[in-house]
Amino acid sequence: MNKNRHKHRIFSPPRFRRLLSLAMIFGVLIFNGCAVTPAPTHVRDGREYGIIEETFRNRWWNYYQRAVSFAEGEFYQEALTDLREAVRQRTKDQRMARTYGMHFIDYFPHRELGVIHYQMQDMETARAELELSLNHFPSAKARFYLDRVRKALIEKKGGQVSPPVLEINLDSQEIWTREDPVILSGMARDPNYVSGIMLHGKPLFSEGSRKQFPFEARLPLSQGRHVIELAAKNLPGKITKQQVIVHVDREGPVIAVENFQFHPKGIRSQVIISGSVYDDTGVSELLINGHATRDRGRKEIFFDTTLKADTDELHLIAKDRLGNQIDARISLRDQGIGFGTPAQPTAADVHMRPRPMLAAMTSDADMFLLASLFGPKDSDAPAIRLREWTETQTVFLEKIYLEGEIRDETRVVSLSVNQTPVLRREGQYVFFGHMIELEPGENQIVIEARDAAGNIASKRISVIRKVPKALQLGERLSMTILPFDQSGEISELSISFQDSLIHALVNQNRFRVIERDRLETILREQKLSRTELIEKDTALKLGRLIAARSVLTGRIIATRPGVEVVARLIDSETSEILATADVYDEIRNLAALKTLSEGMAVKFHRDFPLLDGQVIRQKGKYILIDLGGDMVKLQRRFIVYREESVQHPVTGNVLGTDNVITGHARISQVMPALSKAEILDNEAIQTLDKVIAE
Repeated sequence: MNKNRHKHRIFSPPRFRRLLSLAMIFGVLIFNGCAVTPAPTHVRDGREYGIIEETFRNRWWNYYQRAVSFAEGEFYQEALTDLREAVRQRTKDQRMARTYGMHFIDYFPHRELGVIHYQMQDMETARAELELSLNHFPSAKARFYLDRVRKALIEKKGGQVSPPVLEINLDSQEIWTREDPVILSGMARDPNYVSGIMLHGKPLFSEGSRKQFPFEARLPLSQGRHVIELAAKNLPGKITKQQVIVHVDREGPVIAVENFQFHPKGIRSQVIISGSVYDDTGVSELLINGHATRDRGRKEIFFDTTLKADTDELHLIAKDRLGNQIDARISLRDQGIGFGTPAQPTAADVHMRPRPMLAAMTSDADMFLLASLFGPKDSDAPAIRLREWTETQTVFLEKIYLEGEIRDETRVVSLSVNQTPVLRREGQYVFFGHMIELEPGENQIVIEARDAAGNIASKRISVIRKVPKALQLGERLSMTILPFDQSGEISELSISFQDSLIHALVNQNRFRVIERDRLETILREQKLSRTELIEKDTALKLGRLIAARSVLTGRIIATRPGVEVVARLIDSETSEILATADVYDEIRNLAALKTLSEGMAVKFHRDFPLLDGQVIRQKGKYILIDLGGDMVKLQRRFIVYREESVQHPVTGNVLGTDNVITGHARISQVMPALSKAEILDNEAIQTLDKVIAE
């Protein structure tokens, strides 16, 4: 009984609270006792170095931050001492290293050790530290200085430096192709490290130098001849240049029928047809009613053939060496020599019917003389007919192939499509094909033909290009770009980086970038300062208010040597970091910052390729898609859609495929050959639906 009273007295609530308070005070004293008096700060040019924002508690992040400050002031020995202690406590370089609670820093002690040793001209140690940093976690700054170190070691070694070896994966330096796009790939090699590949003077995307530098460029080349200039550069500055000539041919040959004669002799009716076929690539085959001509292989071949008129039409098929083809059909019914009941000719057919050439005429000169003396003057313009194209129609294609024929009583002497000449040689009948690249919206196409008498005919059609909904920019991942945090020596040049980044992202047409005016309006409405946007929670809140699915935040770190910019793209719904990109350079002028911003935009673009695939299974709120872990990443969003073929109601011509969006999904699991995604808004998705990255 007494013991119980004594126990109750010891642990009574008031006494417990006092003991707890004493324990907390004791703990604080012990914790503060762990703090050490930091090393004396150093002053240079009136500025203090070797300081950190928080109390120095002898922790790895304290040493790291103080070392960065020392290095900024070029107090390298002090910085080295602190960095070595930081590495002793935490070994690996990484981004977003957690210090305590929910506090994170970018932690790169090996990188900073490498930079300091580079500044102190200890190149071998610098190389080892920078390579170790890149092995732990790649960064643009580490790559930048590793290239500087490698170049310095090459110069120190001395000797003759040769330019890189540049190999292009082509059979020859001049090629013919119908591919779209044209893929140009190859390899540059150099024991002194290839620092970059340039295409027409502009560098292809690369990060750091390599002894073997593979490259691939997808070139959206139009019809015609293109001179491609490639160059490879090594770290010492030696350059190898190569020139490749690419002939793009996606059009079939042009057929010009110069003479067309018939002999109406009943069952022995004959047709005599002569003319030429031309193609820049070379004509590989010409069939006339199934009979192959012997002449082939050259750019232009001529034919002069006599055939039995035992069908209702003449059918000419010409192919070039790349497989492009043109079909030409000339009706014999309207000439009165075909078999079966002749079709009733239309006014257009009557106009387009060339005058038959009589067999009694022995030469073109005789015909010309008689026509001059007795024939009526040619006052009719050529007739233009397009195959399966009406005056106005809507397509869902980036390019269309226009096929047509021109007929005239005498000879067609010129033909152009949108002022591009098409005709190679004159003829009564001309059959042609022409590839046209379309802009979104309405496209006017004008075909113009002129005959030997000077009569001109023109035909104008309107083709409206629509972009299928799932492919429109409005369906791409929306992004708002918040003001970047800034530290160090900030100037107007550093601030201009963000303007250049926005411009570069907009020009890529990969992300739907929210207008800056809208961002400024919401900032005013919410009474948010730019400094508050540095906080992740505030940034995500603003992203949701703007209805952006992602928020781009970042930091510009200006130091004495150069400027480093680190940006993170965060999902505004899940708060997950979707991607991180960084850039670094020593130069701080406008041109350099523009280059940095373009490089960062390219990095984000490459991290979000516009992948497409197919739903291979659907069950409940999950789908499986045929894109594996080498292509997709967790938390990436996809649009699910269903394609619908579109045909012209009159001609039956396929005008492309439109699509209907059936839902959206987010990748939740990645496997080697497929991925699992959670359906976000619609469970009407079906197997075999298509998917495309948002």
